[in-house]
Amino acid sequence: MRYLLVALAWWSWIAAPVAAQTISGTVRETNGGPLISGGFVSLLDASDEAVQADFTAADGVFSLRAPGPGTYRIRVERIGYADWVTASYELAPGQRLAVTVEILPRPVRLGDLRVEVTGSCLDDPSQGAELATVWEEARKALETAVWAEGRGELTFTLREYQRTLDPRHLTTLEVESRTRRHVRLPPFRSLPASRLVASGYAFVDADSAVFYAPDATVLLSPEFRDTQCFGLERAEVDDEPMLGITFRPRHRRRVIDVEGTLWLDEESAELRRVQIRYRNVPLPRNARRQHIGADLTFDRLPNGPFYVRDWWVRFPIGSRSSRFRAGLSGRPDPVLVAYRQTGGTVTDAFAGGVSFEVGEGAVTGVLRDSVSGGPLAGAEIVVRDWDDAAAFLPRPAAADVPFSAVTDEEGGFQVAGLPDGVYALGVYHPKLRAAGVRINETRVVVEDRTSDPLELWTPSDEALFARVCPGSSPYGSTGAVVGFARDADTGLPVPDIEVEVVWRVRRLQGTARTAVVSEQSQYAGGVSDERGRFAICDVPLGERVVLRPRGLDEGVELELVTRLAWRDVLVEP
Repeated sequence: MRYLLVALAWWSWIAAPVAAQTISGTVRETNGGPLISGGFVSLLDASDEAVQADFTAADGVFSLRAPGPGTYRIRVERIGYADWVTASYELAPGQRLAVTVEILPRPVRLGDLRVEVTGSCLDDPSQGAELATVWEEARKALETAVWAEGRGELTFTLREYQRTLDPRHLTTLEVESRTRRHVRLPPFRSLPASRLVASGYAFVDADSAVFYAPDATVLLSPEFRDTQCFGLERAEVDDEPMLGITFRPRHRRRVIDVEGTLWLDEESAELRRVQIRYRNVPLPRNARRQHIGADLTFDRLPNGPFYVRDWWVRFPIGSRSSRFRAGLSGRPDPVLVAYRQTGGTVTDAFAGGVSFEVGEGAVTGVLRDSVSGGPLAGAEIVVRDWDDAAAFLPRPAAADVPFSAVTDEEGGFQVAGLPDGVYALGVYHPKLRAAGVRINETRVVVEDRTSDPLELWTPSDEALFARVCPGSSPYGSTGAVVGFARDADTGLPVPDIEVEVVWRVRRLQGTARTAVVSEQSQYAGGVSDERGRFAICDVPLGERVVLRPRGLDEGVELELVTRLAWRDVLVEP
């Protein structure tokens, strides 16, 4: 992962006024070695408690304010290196001490650690030589995230989303998104550790469900360590060799608990991801436990702290079935109707009015609707490796890939966190899914963290109609209605629903001397498929028609002015 180099310590621009006693200077490696940038420098008092901390600048410079005169030491922490603690310094009242801290570099090589697959689980991550080594690197990253939260000077631009996923295929049925700017809270924030341990990581009842994942503060808390046991594993994650700190509950508890893995890059020792699975979740019928969980992706600001760049939490949505289990009470049995995935991405970070690029490269653009000519909001933009697309591998769902975005009200999108390379960009939208149309993926090149802005268009009205009604003439006077049959209570798609369009036509009957004009109803119909989609062809253009579930008198009135119209049908339970 590459980071933007800055000439000055960005935290120094927003530091508090210098107090009476300070220790400042530079940090470098011994024997005239290089200056150390991005080192986390802490001022330790006589009891070895950190009373002040900051990051070294690109030129190795730091400045720490002491709360009062006394004896202090300086600790320097770097990811991938053993910690270094200086000898003691005596600070007199009002003294401003300048020092040079020279560090003997002692790299931490995670790739050299021996990881054995055993059933043992240690009560503390600092136990065991190998586990303690990996935990120390994870702890340093998490500590910087907590430290930045306490400072409160960072602000973020967030793109947050909420997806409703098909219960069988995990494809997106619906998506809502929003962009929030100047957010001072951490991008991802959990509940206090004491509350999660006491009440559980989720609150589920018959009508709602709220799931939480542990943030950096929770992962470092004594409450978390006292209720979990820890181990090590080695695996390939996102095609990179990783070492994982596994955690799982020590004892069975009645509340909803968590287990998972903190993944660190073997080469750099940086914390990359935290994957979480939920335990003791009351599952609706047909729900799969492996589809329920959370995922946090960590990143680091240039010469600064770690933070959660991307995150999502996925949980099931149940509905009361009209069927009952034999031998049980008459209370309806919860049945899985969909999964809900909520998450977000950091697109920009700011400190002291200065903007910092986050993650790797980005792909930006706008999506427009060829039928209306305007922007198309609510579309999912999914990016994958070009080699996978060229090999005709199945397209992944947005819920299964690390790089995706949702178009805003202006049709704009930004997919962040992309390393330099060649990618395939796909577009998904409920309108296109209802029409059974999939847009060809677009080749995108990210170079030096940037790519050319894209302007994408959906297929034309004629192309969509030809796909929906392949047997119809492209020059006729009929069109089609496409959409989803949806449950009126949950809004989720419902399969096997007969849907019809009805309209009135006038017919002239009799002879020229006894002509009578009569009105008759004409019908066209279809059935929703396994994903709730329907398509009804042979609907006249320019006529008032009614769309409804078959057998009902009332429905939705509409008039086709183009060859294709999108409308959903609500079905009462």
